Amino acid sequence: MKWSRLQILQAENQTISFDESIDFEPAAFAKMTQIRGLHDVTVSGNVHYDSSSDRVYAHLDIEGVMIVPCSITLEDVEYDFHTKSLEVFSFEKCDDGDIHEVKGDVVELLPVIFQLILMEVPLKVVKEGLKEYPKGDGWEVVKEEDYEASKKDEIDPRLAKLKEFKLED
Repeated sequence: MKWSRLQILQAENQTISFDESIDFEPAAFAKMTQIRGLHDVTVSGNVHYDSSSDRVYAHLDIEGVMIVPCSITLEDVEYDFHTKSLEVFSFEKCDDGDIHEVKGDVVELLPVIFQLILMEVPLKVVKEGLKEYPKGDGWEVVKEEDYEASKKDEIDPRLAKLKEFKLED
């Protein structure tokens, strides 16, 4: 998903529309803990060259399925995502952090698309239908409601001696 300035200039109305499926290599996720993979990713939209500002405006509509770890069991969970964005590319050097500087004369969307997808990764995902929580030798994961209920029945050890205290008439 890259176009040279010349390709965009030669397009009708200096606009190129696209609707493509893209694949990401598993190596792209090797060092990431928050996302394990992507599939069925489609990107649609258009890129338009504005000659007055010497910039390219890319309207992106990205959707697909990401594979993320369950926050409780660390098992793979499929999570549907959808995001829209307007990205600006400049052929001239600029100091604005929201504008992508074009290297050479080629506008490349794939790195920008990957960053937009990473911004959609949820902080916490729990696998649907999870009935049994993991446990091990001396530890277990419990629901917050169960933890709160067990704390209600527990007596503060600092006040345990008061339970033995009896008022005499």
